[in-house]
Amino acid sequence: MPRRPVPAGVFALSSGTTVRFILLIAAVATLTVMTATTFAAGAVHAVDLEGAQAFLECLERTSEEAARRRAEGVAVPLPDGSPDACPDPRPLAGLLLPGAATVGLLVALAVGYVALPRWRVARRGYQPLTGMPELTAAVAGLLAGTGVRARVTFLADLLDPTVSALAFGRAGRRQVVLSGGLIALYGRDRAAFRVVVLHELAHIRNRDIDIGFVTLIAWRTFGPPMLAVTALAVLLAPAVVGAERAAAIVAFAVLLGLMGLLVTLLSSAVLRSRELYADARVREWEGSAEGLRHLFTTYAADGPVRRAGGRGRLAELRRVHPTTGQRLLALAQGRPQAPPGFWDMAAVGAAVAFLFYLLKLGPGGGTFRHTASQTAWNELTGPASAALLLLVAAGTVVWRAAAEDGMPRTRAAGLGLGLGVCVSNLLATYVVWLGFGIGGAGLSYVLPYTAVMCLAGWGLVRWLAAVAVSWQPVLEASGRPRLILAAVLAGSAAGLFGPIGFLLKLPGLLIYGSAFVAPTMPGAVLFFWGSAQLLSDRLTTLLLPLVLTGAFVPVTGYALARRLARRRPALGFGPALPTAGRMVRLGIPAGAVAAAAAVVVMLGPVPAAWWVVPVVFGLAQVGAALWATRDHAPLRLARAMVAILGCGAMAPLLLAATVHALSCSSGSGACSPLPEMAHVRLAVLIMALTSGPAWLVFAALVTATAAVRRRRGHSVRRAGP
Repeated sequence: MPRRPVPAGVFALSSGTTVRFILLIAAVATLTVMTATTFAAGAVHAVDLEGAQAFLECLERTSEEAARRRAEGVAVPLPDGSPDACPDPRPLAGLLLPGAATVGLLVALAVGYVALPRWRVARRGYQPLTGMPELTAAVAGLLAGTGVRARVTFLADLLDPTVSALAFGRAGRRQVVLSGGLIALYGRDRAAFRVVVLHELAHIRNRDIDIGFVTLIAWRTFGPPMLAVTALAVLLAPAVVGAERAAAIVAFAVLLGLMGLLVTLLSSAVLRSRELYADARVREWEGSAEGLRHLFTTYAADGPVRRAGGRGRLAELRRVHPTTGQRLLALAQGRPQAPPGFWDMAAVGAAVAFLFYLLKLGPGGGTFRHTASQTAWNELTGPASAALLLLVAAGTVVWRAAAEDGMPRTRAAGLGLGLGVCVSNLLATYVVWLGFGIGGAGLSYVLPYTAVMCLAGWGLVRWLAAVAVSWQPVLEASGRPRLILAAVLAGSAAGLFGPIGFLLKLPGLLIYGSAFVAPTMPGAVLFFWGSAQLLSDRLTTLLLPLVLTGAFVPVTGYALARRLARRRPALGFGPALPTAGRMVRLGIPAGAVAAAAAVVVMLGPVPAAWWVVPVVFGLAQVGAALWATRDHAPLRLARAMVAILGCGAMAPLLLAATVHALSCSSGSGACSPLPEMAHVRLAVLIMALTSGPAWLVFAALVTATAAVRRRRGHSVRRAGP
């Protein structure tokens, strides 16, 4: 597929690296605040560890007793940890200790941010460019031509023979160090010297210095101490809390080790991306890439792009600079950022799930007890924050790739995102439940949960690519593309935070059910049965927002693009205009046909079962989707969902109105204006019940038809996500 150039310059869209940096800092900072608050609570409040252990054991006993009695048919409420049954010795959560820990973290970061540049200059022995007036004038001229507003001081590292430079420093006072080899290069190849200096100035212009420096400070300052504290806790856990509950601390240590590895891979991927963006900035300043190509082909130390396996692949993932071949390839393609890959998306998913776990525990990590309002606040902020970070961190990267390539390959990135969320969330969930003495209860549900999460990750990334393709013409025509991008992703997060929160909470709910409600049921069976039970109670709060967001966000972008007079075919599709009328695209005629068929079924000579009417509605919704998408316009699956939702809402409303009118005319019922609120609630419930299966049937039909046509050698139109 031909590449689609990004309009209005390479830097019109957000790269997504800033959000991923913020995600790393948020995860490390939240863990640091939680750890500091936990130890401070033990010192300040003199937390009774034996009393806390007795409280956990009491919760376990009361939960098991309640589950046993409910299984015997006795109507007893499930335990909620009330102080009447189990006295809680933990102190009440407050803002003092978490606030003090947060302030301490910010002060430590600020001190490191201000002091480390001076310490680096003194330790490395960097010298000002004294006695070199021609070189000083040359770098000053390069700085003036870039438009960089910060005050930049150029220093020299005369003992370094390599051809290199380094930009660092704090806001308002930046330093660029020129190696001795680079200074020598100035005399024999000024074009290469110019490109190297411009590359470092591009890092300053792109605001890479602050984010990368703060991330480095946060991880190197607080990462090793937390890992050391965790290792010490693993050694002391059997003596303090007993061998049974020491497994929770071991699981937490494994989670921290995994997060350390994935955070390292993600930070390396982000730093490699920022190097490519600095090259793109130099290309923009110079007007061509000839200087960069000359530098890389003449003075590069590494070789071309090659596929590595095993240790070579791990070493490549840990690189903070792209190889010469990768940089030349990026220049040739005009692509400042590599497509989203498996490992960087896995790290994003793992960091989001880890942050969700920390937010759900609260500032003390379980050291404090919480009021009802604080618990409700944690239950709200956790899913909302996870959904927002997940959509923005993944969405900006996918949007950039879709803007460059039309519809990028998303399978590896989606599977990585889902698997990262899955593994991190499972480990975090077991950390909590192992603290209650629950081991591998229902552990066999892990396999279907992993499959569902990988499928959900792939679907999310694929949907984000479809949203990007449909909204890209709107961004091209607007003067503020980043604002529109942020608004679309934030609106998507508002519609998806319920389903994302449900998937993140599902392992804990299933472990609780396997341990206390259905201990004899296999975990895999419990997964499907429990998920169905939970979703049946949340049709209008989970499934309906999911299908509405999934359908209307890309379709709205496509409609706005048409209104902006950009009536050109979307990349990879046929004609951009749908041929069906507006009523057909909304599924209204199909809804009327479904209502008439349901009346015939209900009033027919043969009594029909209750489930026949929803089946009729579902079949009508499939027909509405086929009717509305029989053209070659893009976003076929999303437009099909719009028709399915319209038919699903119209059919029960018309059915209720018809039945009500017949009852009124026969005198067997009261006459009132239609529709009533009860009819609207019924329509919403039926729509939420039938829309998902109808869309899955439609998608299966489209996929099967495309496979048959491809096998017969016919051209296949792309349905689009």
